[in-house]
Amino acid sequence: MALPKFLKPLKVVYKAFFGARERKDYVPQAVSVAIASVFGNRSMVKQTWDGAQSLSGARDVAVLVTWDATGRVHDFLISHMKGLAEAGRAVILVSNSPKFPKAEVEKALPHCALVAWRSNRGYDFGAYRDGLMLVPEYDALDSLILVNDSTYGPFQKLGPVLRKMRPVDADVWGLTENWDTRWHLQSYFLLFHRAALQNAKVRKLWDDWKHVNSKSWIINKLEIGLTPRLTKAGLRCKALWPYRPLVTRFCRDVHEYDLINDESLAEDHRNLLKFMCHLADHGAPMNPCHFFWDALIADGFPYIKREVLTSNPIGMPRLYEWDQVIGDVSRYPAEQIVDHLRAISKNRVI
Repeated sequence: MALPKFLKPLKVVYKAFFGARERKDYVPQAVSVAIASVFGNRSMVKQTWDGAQSLSGARDVAVLVTWDATGRVHDFLISHMKGLAEAGRAVILVSNSPKFPKAEVEKALPHCALVAWRSNRGYDFGAYRDGLMLVPEYDALDSLILVNDSTYGPFQKLGPVLRKMRPVDADVWGLTENWDTRWHLQSYFLLFHRAALQNAKVRKLWDDWKHVNSKSWIINKLEIGLTPRLTKAGLRCKALWPYRPLVTRFCRDVHEYDLINDESLAEDHRNLLKFMCHLADHGAPMNPCHFFWDALIADGFPYIKREVLTSNPIGMPRLYEWDQVIGDVSRYPAEQIVDHLRAISKNRVI
């Protein structure tokens, strides 16, 4: 027997509570899911502005999500919009920022088709969903890119990169993949081809959306859980830079050149190489965007994750040479990255 409508939020709380009871955050998750059930699937967009591009008849769209404490549209973000537009994408910029000054909106408008400002419910994935709901002709889409501002770049033209992500080879593409917790495409850049966009279960995902305001829920259910969900729906998912060849090439080079015993390298550097080989030998997953960021860029990967520079999560030695790594393969203006780091960094120089 179906529950009365007024009892359904209680069912959602129950499922969220017991579905997360093995984790310390089960109470916040339950509350967040319950609140999301009250909001339903309505958009969190507060205001939109038309940009210089047109969405009318657009067949290839990119939803670019950004957040900044004061709502700034930094130069690196404008470069990102330009790169997507040059690759033939109509760009929808979605800001999750707590404020969005008119002057910052006007900086973005020449480089996109639409600017949207929303309440930051559901974080990046909530913004992805609200952004795609602004596409006037969803059924006309051949492709949709969901991308956020957690990277600097692109260092290469995106057109040739996107042409490698062919619909004949996969329905959903990521740039990189991660095996942490379970295998998944990393969600900072996802490309959905038409077969995926028209898939009944994908459409149901958008239609039944709930803006859950729990980071751990978003990570488990979407950042990690989305790829298995897409695979279960019969969609082919693939990464343009797969993980295993990166690890295999890295370990081969370390052993071939005996880098762990190379005293020309600093001890910290040799220890990190040894640790990475240890992880590889034991099948422990490494985030490729952290551990292999330089090898990726040398191989034509168009981005560097911002957190590599803002926090250096693995203690990469000589990270201060990041601009040389980029400069060896690209004419990207590194000063844009430096300007942004000046604006956001505290007690850290890179």
